Amino acid sequence: MARCRTFQPGRPGPEDLVRAGLSAGHRGHPGAGCPSAALLDEIGRQDGTKRAYTDGARALIDAIAARPAPEDPRAARGKAIGLSSMLVGTVQLSRALSDRRLADETLAQGIKNALTFTP
Repeated sequence: MARCRTFQPGRPGPEDLVRAGLSAGHRGHPGAGCPSAALLDEIGRQDGTKRAYTDGARALIDAIAARPAPEDPRAARGKAIGLSSMLVGTVQLSRALSDRRLADETLAQGIKNALTFTP
């Protein structure tokens, strides 16, 4: 999340975030990727960790929301929440599937779906 808090020139934008987050490489290396997809259940069980995670999630959502409407980031907040939720859910589902073709198809469709939320 830290690397995506602000989407400035030369830093990853929302589409880059989608493609990186829903890649086979990210799916295959949960220890090196986003803590959301790897540890969400455990994060939700720990109050202190949950508070810290919430701060990071809020920063990510705000950064995504600011991209399409920098003058009014609240206008894009719903899409930003939808995008972050879709990314986490898609990678979690893909990781849970034993059928590699279905797991790859899940990532590919997740990218298509998630890109509808990006500017």
